[in-house]
Amino acid sequence: MDRKSLNTSLIEARKKFLAAAGRQGWAGAEGIVCALSGGGDSVATLWLLKEFFSGRVVAAHLDHCTRGGESHRDAEFARGLCREWGIECSVKVVDVHETRGKGESFEMSGRRARYEHFEETARRYSLPFIAVGHNADDVVETQLLNLARGTGIAGLRGIPERRGNIVRPVIDFTRAELRALLKENGVQWRDDATNDESDYMRNKIRNILIPWIKDNLNPGFENVMLGLARQVSVETDERAAAARRALEAVSFTQPPALAAWRAAPLKELPDTLLCEMLRAQGAALSLPVLSRRRTEELLSLIRRGGFWRFQWALDVETCYSERGLGWLRRADVEKTRARGKSRGENHLPWWAG
Repeated sequence: MDRKSLNTSLIEARKKFLAAAGRQGWAGAEGIVCALSGGGDSVATLWLLKEFFSGRVVAAHLDHCTRGGESHRDAEFARGLCREWGIECSVKVVDVHETRGKGESFEMSGRRARYEHFEETARRYSLPFIAVGHNADDVVETQLLNLARGTGIAGLRGIPERRGNIVRPVIDFTRAELRALLKENGVQWRDDATNDESDYMRNKIRNILIPWIKDNLNPGFENVMLGLARQVSVETDERAAAARRALEAVSFTQPPALAAWRAAPLKELPDTLLCEMLRAQGAALSLPVLSRRRTEELLSLIRRGGFWRFQWALDVETCYSERGLGWLRRADVEKTRARGKSRGENHLPWWAG
């Protein structure tokens, strides 16, 4: 598309999009997988990639088998859109309700299935990046969700614009800007009716809390929160770098542990750094983020010492003895305990077996 033919809004959109590509490191990539739900955010992301990204683009869509068959129509829409634009589309069908793990919510199960499909697609096509359609509104909603959950200062960052191979090309766009862009260029999308319902916490924040704050406290509330996100992002990056250095210093290999730290050095570390290390280790293992209360509980246990087990996720425990701190599958913990009992030792730590 000739730059001279672009209208002002499209020129600005191109500028923001390419700035994100440069910051996030995928501007010159050979290709990218675009997560395509069929909603406005993902369709806008795919359209911008089609227009302004020179590498190969492959779309990935997950049919969740939900909403009385509407998810199947979403999949057909995604296929049709990609045919029209000459883009390869990888569609996977997963009954999210049927594949939920024990204690896993529908939202968690759906997210897990989506990202598994995105990663599978990236591997199949040998593409280095996965683009998802999170926008500026999503950042603010996530900040408020994290604030309510007590995830601490790091939670006020909202959504990072890049995490590993996951990038967010439209993180600087508001939801309204993306839809205006699609309308101006005659691009259709599918709205998920459940986004207008307020049964889920995020939807309550989107549909009730943020509009109330803008009407009653500050009409520029979203810009304030985005500025806070950028400030916190710089500070958390610095803290994360310090945590990575500390992790390298205390980590060691001890099968069957997923990760293990030497216990002795932990006693000398300040609480803030140790908490950051715990968050970093959890992220490295793709574990759920602990709330501030749970993080403080785990920190207290580390300071107390002795022998203990702490449930981090459904099947992952953090286990401690004076020899070390380890993250293990519960099945491996139980195997070690069984061996200890057979020897008449009732509280063997995981590495003593």
